[in-house]
Amino acid sequence: MQKHLNKIDTINLGSYYTPRFIVDIVYQICERRIKNLDDFLFFDSSCGYGDFFIKNYKYMGADIDKIALNKVCKSIKIINTNSLLDVSRAKFSIDENENLIIIGNPPYNDKTSIINNSIKKEVFKIDSKLIHRDLGISFLRSFAVLKPQYICVLHPL
Repeated sequence: MQKHLNKIDTINLGSYYTPRFIVDIVYQICERRIKNLDDFLFFDSSCGYGDFFIKNYKYMGADIDKIALNKVCKSIKIINTNSLLDVSRAKFSIDENENLIIIGNPPYNDKTSIINNSIKKEVFKIDSKLIHRDLGISFLRSFAVLKPQYICVLHPL
């Protein structure tokens, strides 16, 4: 559970740290449906503390939150960046031929929602082709740009 963000920052970043039992379910689905997982790079573009980096696969994580990234296992390649700006495989040093699985639980924060609307604000830039009122949809659009073979992320819808 994250402890370093206050309520306003948590809301504006759409932060949610995924419980282990949900992460386990995600891996059960992946392992049942995808063959040769060792041949893939698992990429979480909003990895926070790295809660999805629990197996012996090849991982890469990115996050805008530098403090959270300090909690990620040191053996994981991490990048402190805005994952919704200048999105490309090159930005993350992912080869165009790399087998890629996007995994994780990206932020979801509907800017037009009545809930906590009075404190919601734009906190970072987003590529124009990715912008949506729901930050989660912006992340889903960014995944399409990265052209993974599989996307295994949680979405509240």
